[in-house]
Amino acid sequence: MFLAAVAFASAIAATPAANAPADLAAALMRDPAVASCARESGEKPQAFVAHAFGLRAVTLRTGERMTVAEAVDPCLLLGQSTRIFILQRTGSGYRRGLESVAIPGDAVVSDDGTAVLPTHETMETIFESTYVWNGSTYAFSAPRSHVYDVVLAERRPYQVAVRFAPGATSAALAGSVALNFGQDYVFEGRAGQRATIDLTAFTGSRPTIVLYYGDEDDSIADLLHGRAWSGALPRAGTYRLTVYGSDASNADRVSTYAIRLTVR
Repeated sequence: MFLAAVAFASAIAATPAANAPADLAAALMRDPAVASCARESGEKPQAFVAHAFGLRAVTLRTGERMTVAEAVDPCLLLGQSTRIFILQRTGSGYRRGLESVAIPGDAVVSDDGTAVLPTHETMETIFESTYVWNGSTYAFSAPRSHVYDVVLAERRPYQVAVRFAPGATSAALAGSVALNFGQDYVFEGRAGQRATIDLTAFTGSRPTIVLYYGDEDDSIADLLHGRAWSGALPRAGTYRLTVYGSDASNADRVSTYAIRLTVR
């Protein structure tokens, strides 16, 4: 499924030495979960890290030396995912650049400063979160992240930025949805602007359309029954228009939609 990850997975292996470097072990022990698992094992930190993590060195094109530590010990597994750390090697030891989770063996950490960490959102979808090294840490990049539908074998952007043509106040959005597999559109708005969402057409099952502010969970509006909504935007900032499939009886049924978004 992830061809690039195959080579990465083959490169991940437990450190051949009896012990991991002391400063690397010390850096990993700052994580409470790692420290707890080490105590449960009864081993010293260096010995625990040596067998509990697959370690890989990556030198970025900008010169930074990174160590990727992917947990292989059952104590550090989280459901279908495992703990993964990326640490920068400095003159005084190791500094954490990223701590996250990924499907075992599927993480891809590249010398261009990107790290792609796939995790299951649902049984049908995998979220391929992408992080980019900014000189001090790996920062999440929504525009470079993707969602993969296992049933449909299809990958699409995690978010799509809405681009209004110069002088225009409306944009046409079109795509397809399936169960748990839709699309997030993001756009900038100002407080008091009037937004209108029109579901102009759809085939198959009717899509669910919900408007949010940023990453908030409480919706501003939804089109669960009607074909249009219009209202004032409450705040300045980034808005997220989520379109997703609602046909729970058939995970591989694809429906299409056309939406007109107006902000003025």
